[in-house]
Parts: sequence; C-alpha cells; structure tokens
Amino acid sequence: MGSETTFTIEQVTLDTAVPTELPFQALFTWVIWQYPRKRAGGLLGAVRPPTAEHGWFPAVIHNKTKTVMVHGHVERPFDTPEAAIDYFS
Repeated sequence: MGSETTFTIEQVTLDTAVPTELPFQALFTWVIWQYPRKRAGGLLGAVRPPTAEHGWFPAVIHNKTKTVMVHGHVERPFDTPEAAIDYFS
C-alpha cells in the first residue's frame, strides 16, 4: 500500500480506496461493537479507534481466518455503530 492511498489512525493503517484486511491482533486496542449481524461469510460489525472523538468504521468480521475487513475508505466515519452497519444495506 502506497502512502498516498493510506492513512494511519491509532497505529492502524487503512486504505482510502478499498477495505483493509487486518488480523484481529491489529485491532487489539480498538473498540469492536458487541452486536454484529450475521451474514454469509462473516459478521457485519463496526469498529472504532479507542479514543472517543473517533467515529465508527463498517467492518466484516471473519472468525475462521481471525481477520477483519475494515471499510476505512468510507467518506467519513459514522457517529454510531448502527449507522456504520447500515452502510452495508
């Protein structure tokens, strides 16, 4: 990933063009919404950096591979985890 297409937030680098696949460990300090919705191939969820001033990013959680596809390429983070999940609708 080139620096012109990425940004780093709370020690996690996200792509600005496509979802970023990260191992669970990369989001160790981040907040993961506790009420994901089931979907074929994973769980629809939301994640945000640990500090309160950051918004929520839509995410697809893959328990089998222990990875999270963080949709950091959205126009801006969402105010609530519910709004972040609605991104997938």
